[in-house]
Amino acid sequence: MSDKAVLTEYSLSVPKIKTPLDLVLVSDIHERKSDDILDLLKKSKPDLILIAGDTFERYYDEESETKPKKNPFLSAVKGTAYYANYLLMRVFSKNNRADTAATYRFLTEASKFAPVFISLGNHDKKLSEDDLAMLRGNGIFLLDNADVRATVGGIDINLGGLSYTPDESWLEEFSKKQGFKLLLCHAPEYFDEMIEEKNIDLTLAGHNHGGQFKLFGKGVLSSRSGFFPKYDSGVFHNRMVVSAGCSNTIALPRWGNPRELVIIHLKPKKEP
Repeated sequence: MSDKAVLTEYSLSVPKIKTPLDLVLVSDIHERKSDDILDLLKKSKPDLILIAGDTFERYYDEESETKPKKNPFLSAVKGTAYYANYLLMRVFSKNNRADTAATYRFLTEASKFAPVFISLGNHDKKLSEDDLAMLRGNGIFLLDNADVRATVGGIDINLGGLSYTPDESWLEEFSKKQGFKLLLCHAPEYFDEMIEEKNIDLTLAGHNHGGQFKLFGKGVLSSRSGFFPKYDSGVFHNRMVVSAGCSNTIALPRWGNPRELVIIHLKPKKEP
């Protein structure tokens, strides 16, 4: 078991691009110290840095969350785990605490290497005025149920961010735009619920922390999807990449599931 971060690389052939692009996917920093993630990012030399939520620790009204019906057994397990983890963190993991300054430093440094686009997850829905000022001051684009058109390496890309509290009407309009469409979406479960049938070329997600522990290569537990989440980490349907996340938010080390920075090498898809 180790909390050492690794660089995970994927190569995807996608339509609507004419030259290769290198994208870095960051997710689930949770205001933890991420110097090793930043070192990996510097070495990767990406064209774009894309952050798929839970960068901060800014909670929101859970009543507005789109989520499945509660399972009483799972709710009891999660509740017990939450309080057990809280006690363990207080006693054994004093160096693994949320620190806004660490995240500000990470984002400031990252913005020096490539354009940065960020969407929101369940932990950072309510950003403060200081957070927003920091993003603006570093030229970081916040995509909160919103999109922009960017030109990277001579390629026009529609970049969208579907927030954890999703706006499906915005998503519908985004899917109708012409050209290559890339979506940041913190919760990969939204792919089945509202993205799969839409004309969106690539979705980047996180949220499930890789299942926290790996058993026979499969993630074991997700806070939203329960045991053995369908989307733990990896490439799915050749249209979605899910990160195992950049931080460890529990007192125990991740097992068989290291913290990771993901780099995605996009290549033009050859027409048949």
